[in-house]
Amino acid sequence: MPDLNGMILFAAVVNAKGFSNAARETGLPKSTISRKVAQLEEQLGVRLLHRDTRNLSLTQIGALFYQHCCAIKDEVEAAKATIESTHSDVSGTLRVAIPVSFNQELIANLCSGFLRLYPNIELDVQFTDNDVGLVGEGYDIAIKYGPLQSSELVARLLFERQPILVASPNYLKNNGTPATPQELATHKGILLGTSRSAPIWPVGRGSNKTMVSFKRKVRVNSAVMVKQLAVDDYGIAMLSHSVCKAELADGRLVPLLPEWPMEAFKVYGVYSSRRQLATNISVFLDYFTKRFSTQESLQSLMM
Repeated sequence: MPDLNGMILFAAVVNAKGFSNAARETGLPKSTISRKVAQLEEQLGVRLLHRDTRNLSLTQIGALFYQHCCAIKDEVEAAKATIESTHSDVSGTLRVAIPVSFNQELIANLCSGFLRLYPNIELDVQFTDNDVGLVGEGYDIAIKYGPLQSSELVARLLFERQPILVASPNYLKNNGTPATPQELATHKGILLGTSRSAPIWPVGRGSNKTMVSFKRKVRVNSAVMVKQLAVDDYGIAMLSHSVCKAELADGRLVPLLPEWPMEAFKVYGVYSSRRQLATNISVFLDYFTKRFSTQESLQSLMM
């Protein structure tokens, strides 16, 4: 029988995208984690991870095994939570608003896992980019980008993602490669946003941050579509690194202005300050924070 601790540590390595990050997150020595994963591979008689000096990726069998490891980890956490407070005690309807630009398959997997852990919660999930009113429209939680504008709302930081500017090699061959943020003004851009979003990108950060305009070719509220249009040579796009990791690795997209690193996208779970933090809201935000990166890592490593 495979070592359960080894399976959980293997999942931690995948989630953290490396042994060093897993060591920091678990508090265990990197050498211990590496040895446990190697012993697990020896027990199973298969290679779970491709390793080199710069990259870490799942083998095909490793990706399938990882899903089972995550399920086991969930079960262990569920068992622990059962002792602390029975999940069946958490009930009621939970209405959640999520931006359209989020990967809907990823959100579906998250919600499915959440409902397995909390079977007495009824979920109502709406994908919308409207500025929903939590109280007036009956939402319990809204997932939002960026800083809050209302003091009546309470925000919990869920995760951050690093944005980068990208374009296809063919687009750059035909239109030139911008050497400064100001040169973006002469380029076509694919804007990820709503009908109210202006063709402006915040480039740089801190005292070096500058707002640059560009010639909007397309505006769409789907990161997947923005990425595809960039790959198809229609212009420059700003995306999170995790969204276009595979395209950067195989050369279909090229990073631009690396000397101008940008401020991270911050994603918050928001709820109204008029009500106490209900248990179902708390457990959903906890679950979303812990599992989003796990699901995203699995998806990107399998691409």
